[in-house]
Amino acid sequence: MQPCGVENFPRFLEDWSGKTLTYNGSMVVMFPSEFATGLWRGTGSTIGIYNPPARDWAFDLNFRDINKMPPGTPQVRALIRSQWAVVRPNTTSVGQ
Repeated sequence: MQPCGVENFPRFLEDWSGKTLTYNGSMVVMFPSEFATGLWRGTGSTIGIYNPPARDWAFDLNFRDINKMPPGTPQVRALIRSQWAVVRPNTTSVGQ
């Protein structure tokens, strides 16, 4: 038995025998599953589970360009502390 990997991330509940799923995009696991936690036992009629499609995966290269990301895409920012200054009360800049 093998742990469940990205090849089974989309759940194929129907019989996909002889069909191909083409997926061009990105997959993100936001948190560990609370329900699908067992080891992967395979597919097919030998174990009484669906027959998956042939998988034609591709990573969409548009995801490498920040300007082509979908709306609401999470972003990571870093704050680097370099200098401190005291701003006087009732002012908006240093040294007024």
